[in-house]
Amino acid sequence: MFDKLREALKGKAAVTPAKKVQQPVQERIQIEAPVLLPFTDSTTDMGGERIRQPDLLKGNVDHAGHLRILARNDEEAGRLCIDALGASRDRKTVHYGTDDISGYLSGKGPLEILTLTKNGETLAVYPLFPVGRPLPARITQITECNNTYEGQLEVWLNEGTATFFDSLYFKNRNSYYPGKDVRVLISGVAYVLSKARAQSHDLKSAADEVLIRYENGDVDDYVFRGVVQGVKDFTAFDKKAVIIKTTARTGPDSAPFDLYLCATSNAISEKISPGDHVSGIIWLQGYIV
Repeated sequence: MFDKLREALKGKAAVTPAKKVQQPVQERIQIEAPVLLPFTDSTTDMGGERIRQPDLLKGNVDHAGHLRILARNDEEAGRLCIDALGASRDRKTVHYGTDDISGYLSGKGPLEILTLTKNGETLAVYPLFPVGRPLPARITQITECNNTYEGQLEVWLNEGTATFFDSLYFKNRNSYYPGKDVRVLISGVAYVLSKARAQSHDLKSAADEVLIRYENGDVDDYVFRGVVQGVKDFTAFDKKAVIIKTTARTGPDSAPFDLYLCATSNAISEKISPGDHVSGIIWLQGYIV
């Protein structure tokens, strides 16, 4: 998946060399990243009665591509998952009848790994990037996976819609319904990212910032092109990474909002600085605060 995404992105680049424009050099100052972990202790809650059934059902999410941001191959990803569960520090367990669903957090932030288990058996393992500031939104559609404890939410945000993988669906699923006003933290994890050197044929400009659904991915995968406002270097699971602060819009006429992206050395090989234009394919994730 990783190689296909990288090739897809390359295919969108223009073949005609762009005219070089001298850009002012900006100091690479490290920003403060607003990390908001979904839980910071080990507790158990009751799931409660379900308000409404999901709007759509789908197969389980394949997190292999998501884990490849930290692993070179599937074998390394498997070892990473085992080590993450063994080193987990915080746990959230929710009782649903005869089922105990637990989420285990591991890592030192801002990029974590969340291991989801059902009655002690692993259901899913995926990266969690809880960086950003909560925004007011309204749930418009709920999609649930076959395992019933993972899902994706479509929300109305800043006069446009966006769909993201809900990292805490296992905890909050029974409280969701279309039309519910919420506060949501949304961030992006880059599959592949690079400095934008030429205008893409399907985007208006290098600073367009509109989230565009990636046609060869899932509903929470987007093509994105924007301007770097700030960066923060860090290390996650022995992998070099960078937090990129930019702005995004859910539609051509919507107001921009701050979006924080995570790009590991598996996703980008270039050094990114404020003022750079970047483009790539990202996985949109988040949770209801």
